Amino acid sequence: MLLKLIQKKMKNLVVIALGFIAIPIGFMGTFLFNLGYFFQEIFIFSGFTLVVIFTNMTFHKNRRLYPNLILVFGIILGLIQLIFHSIEIFTPYNFYYERVAFDIPYTLLIFNWLSWSSYSAYKFFKDQDIAPWIKIRYKIVGIFSFILSFHNIPEFFQPVGTTWGDYTNITSLIVFGITAILAVIFSLGFAFAWIMPNWLKRRYDKEYHPPKDIELSEEDLMDLIKKQLSNGNKK
Repeated sequence: MLLKLIQKKMKNLVVIALGFIAIPIGFMGTFLFNLGYFFQEIFIFSGFTLVVIFTNMTFHKNRRLYPNLILVFGIILGLIQLIFHSIEIFTPYNFYYERVAFDIPYTLLIFNWLSWSSYSAYKFFKDQDIAPWIKIRYKIVGIFSFILSFHNIPEFFQPVGTTWGDYTNITSLIVFGITAILAVIFSLGFAFAWIMPNWLKRRYDKEYHPPKDIELSEEDLMDLIKKQLSNGNKK
């Protein structure tokens, strides 16, 4: 999929694809190869930053202040996580609850920004004479991003000192199960939205009759979204 996006020069989707490759690399490095939580956090930080960059490129290219503020706050919250992990490596201190306390707004910020931006695009397209499957795409991304924004809240119930997903601890297993389910739901929903099968597109569009003189490309749709969300405001 990434190679196909590069060939089509769809830069925003290349960015999000790289982000969603980075995040699982971090988790796999920790849980399969025991490379440590600092290694994991570097890739999560990279992935989350790329999610914001994707959101800004896709929905807010003509705006300046608010998208850049979201990016700056996201980077600051990500760096705080890296600082906590760094201290834990070199000292006996454990900042688990402090990390979670900052991790929750970190995840809420990143994915609610994506959710709000995508759902705003859906509301703009809703009454436009555009293929229904395109409208559904942005609605799906908005809903599933909102769901994922709560991904870190169960971590408050993770017993300190136990491995995440420890099969000998029922609480740890439940926390792992909830967070894993949310991640899988989002991954499937996001992939489905951007790689919707043709038979489903035809099903959504079965009662849609496009005007013969209007044919919008993916780039045209992106331009419409950016103009609508910007509303002529450079902030």
